[in-house]
Amino acid sequence: MKRLVFLVTSCLMCAQLMSAELRTFTNKEGKKIKAELISVEEGSAVLKISGGRTAKVPMETLSVADRDFIAEWWEKNKNKLDAMKVRLIIDKNSKTIDRKTSKSGGGNNGNQQGGGVTTRTSKVEVQYKCVLESFARKDVSDVSVDYTIYKRVSTKDKTGTDTDTEEIDGEEDIRLLESHGKADFETDVLTLSETSQYGGKDPRSWSRETIVGFVVTLKAGGEVFLKQSHPENFLDRLEEERKREEDRDDARRA
Repeated sequence: MKRLVFLVTSCLMCAQLMSAELRTFTNKEGKKIKAELISVEEGSAVLKISGGRTAKVPMETLSVADRDFIAEWWEKNKNKLDAMKVRLIIDKNSKTIDRKTSKSGGGNNGNQQGGGVTTRTSKVEVQYKCVLESFARKDVSDVSVDYTIYKRVSTKDKTGTDTDTEEIDGEEDIRLLESHGKADFETDVLTLSETSQYGGKDPRSWSRETIVGFVVTLKAGGEVFLKQSHPENFLDRLEEERKREEDRDDARRA
């Protein structure tokens, strides 16, 4: 069994924050910056600026109008869940449940020189177990969990090789996420199989099922507050594949 834990770091979490209004902030010296207000921490406004970077700006350095805007925004949003107020830990658990080798043909002793075929099979159970930690100031009820497991199915036989990816969707509910508490959820158990054959008159053939990615989307009050994947860069890979597919479609239409 291999245990993999992925934590949402501060920089990654900033990309998943609640939607904020783009605004030009002005300090007392008249310097201006266009940014999104994403949080308030210890007397400072946390601003998301160009390039996805964040900056903490002390409230007392900002204009009166900006301070009024921040106070009103904070009153509306201080109890909402966002990626800055949670941490999602994902464990991938794998367990081999069956593995065997069998031989057929090839005379009495089943050897390859006599045309025998050797078949090897294995089965593995895979399940994702997740823990959601809250750093919010209040309890949040009815958090919905939507997840997708991406399973790759690869085969090779005398006709050639083929690969396909299946998307397996599931959902869970977290009835109550307590303030500074934890809630756990898990996916259904998937059984993956692998088979290979060699020997005899036909070329070697095999089929293999593997998990290539896992995506979790968390919502509260119908609004997405966190989307995370395992492995950590899998969401970026999906986006890159989507763009490549769009480029191929544009090229075919041209």
